[in-house]
Formats: sequence, structure tokens, C-alpha cells
Amino acid sequence: MEDKQRHPKEPWLAVVLSSFLAGIGQIYCGRIWRGSLLMLTEGMLVCLSVWSILSLACDILVTVGLCLVLIAIGIWNLFDAYKCAKRINPEDFEIERKRSKDPWLALFLSDLIPGLGQIYLKRRWLGIGFLIVAGILLTVDVKYPLLYVSLRAFFSMFVCYHAYISAPIRREPSNKAVSIIVIVILCSYLFYDYSRPAFKKYVAEAFVSSAGSMKPTLVPGDRILVRKSKTYVPKRGDVVAFKSPDNPDDTHVKRVAALAGETLEIKDNSLFIDGRKVQHPALQDIEYPPRDFLGMEGEAYEVPENHIFIIGDNSINSRDSRAFGAIPLSDVIGRAYKIYWPLSRRGPIQ
Repeated sequence: MEDKQRHPKEPWLAVVLSSFLAGIGQIYCGRIWRGSLLMLTEGMLVCLSVWSILSLACDILVTVGLCLVLIAIGIWNLFDAYKCAKRINPEDFEIERKRSKDPWLALFLSDLIPGLGQIYLKRRWLGIGFLIVAGILLTVDVKYPLLYVSLRAFFSMFVCYHAYISAPIRREPSNKAVSIIVIVILCSYLFYDYSRPAFKKYVAEAFVSSAGSMKPTLVPGDRILVRKSKTYVPKRGDVVAFKSPDNPDDTHVKRVAALAGETLEIKDNSLFIDGRKVQHPALQDIEYPPRDFLGMEGEAYEVPENHIFIIGDNSINSRDSRAFGAIPLSDVIGRAYKIYWPLSRRGPIQ
């Protein structure tokens, strides 16, 4: 008991620590095994959630369930960290701690919403000012998202540090602990905010199907996931997202019909590659609107190197490689592999 009285734990500091990573606050309170188990559980749930997003076969409802469990554990972890610290503290320390505004609670609140900690400390106008600045920064996000990430991270670090030092009573002998905490806050903001665009750019991204050229595989309004990889090599039958030949800022989704170096010809509503009929079911009923296209019967088309030939499943109403030619592999964004919304149409894209 004497050792506990000499080194009491700050409950709201435990909460701040556990907000970075589940279990850190418990470890700070001396609950090593409890904290380690929470860290392991959260890490496993994050890995499973990412796997479920990238998996072709995994139902999107499983992903939602894993994310909800992850959120629930994260919230419970904060309450548990607070209780772990409070439970080991001597009663007189807890009484003394509650007599004044808690600096770590002020920091935690300002980490949640910039300025909220200052409002808690009754510096209302300053807190409102920080809230207004945070709102102004959101306008930067519209045009310069990467700049916004850096500005928000440094702004949040400053507001959190200010909230802590503005408290009337601080029990730490120096600002070393809070300096480390705000640096971690800065790093966590930068990591989480930069990891999201990095995930979209290099791993997977969501798109909305807006045209009817891929019916019945995709219908307008379908929200799909596209997996990205520098090593991805399109195969015949894959549904791919690619940059529009007319406007690189637009994204189209079609099916791969022929690969580089192959000679294709469409006759009797079927696709022939190098003179042999393709058996893929989506390429068995290709119709031509009444106008000239590449690869028509008697006019075989050879796909150039480093290009692919794509056709929409709704071939009678699809502007694709038959009209504008093969597309370069460098314009391929990735493979469309799963519909996640609406739930009634969720599932793998075949």
C-alpha cells in the first residue's frame, strides 16, 4: 500500500494511453497481462477486418460485424483503463484529484474535439475559437487533403498541449510526460490520416457503378470494391476498373476479353481468340449495335503489347474497346472483386 500511495496512477492518463492502442493504459496501471491480451485482441480484429475487406468470398456483413466488435472493445477498453487506475489508487489521492479540473481529462477532451478541453476548463471563448479554426481547416480538406492532414495533426497537438497546461493543477513534476503524449498524438494523426489514402491508392478502393454497360453483373448504383496491386496481371474474364480514354479522371468498369498479342474476332455473338471460341459465359452473347466496331466478323483485331481488350457485359449498350480500341495496362486501376452495397446485391463479382 505504501508503494501505491507513493506512485498513484492518473486515471485519465490511462484513458489517453489506451486511446492510442488498447491495453496501453492497463499496462501503465501495472495490469500487464490484461493490457497485453487487449493489445493482441485489437490487433487480431484489425487484421481480420482488413482480410474480410480484401477477401473475395467473405460476406460484407462479416466485415461490419468485425468493425462493430472492434469499436465496442475500443470503447470498453477506455472505461476499463480508467477503472484499473482508479482501483489501485489510495482513497485520499482520488478525493484530492476530484477537487479540481483534471489536466489529463482536458487533454483527452481536446483530442476528441479541438477546444472541448478548454470549454471543460471554463475557457469557453478560447474553446469556441479552437472549434471554429477546426471547422475552417475542414474547408482545406476539400481541395488539399494531404495538406489538411498535416495541419490538423499539428493543430490537434497544440490544442491538446494547451488544454493540459491550462489546467489549474498539474500533478506531474515536469512537462516531460505531456510532451511525449502530444508527440504521440501528432504521430497517430499523421499515421491514421495518411494510411487511409495510402490504403485506397495501393490496396483497395471503393467505386460506384454509374452506367448500365455491365448489366446484369453490375447495375447503376452498385458500390464495388476494387483491389489494387502493382503485380496484378489481368486475366480474361476479370472485371477491371480503368481510367476512361476520354477523361483520365473518370473510371469505367468492364470485363477483360482479350490479352496482349492475341487476335480477337466476334462472330455469331461469340468471342473467338486466335480462331478458338472462348467459353467464358459472359463472353458468349456479344451483340453489336448497328455501327462499325473493331473485331467484327471478317476484321480480326490484334491486341497491342501491354494492352488489354475490354467489353461490357451489356454489350448492346456498352462503349468499350470495340469502339476506342485496346486500353494500356498502365490505365488499369485494379480488379473489381466485390459488391458491398446495396446489401441485397452484396457478394463477389464473377
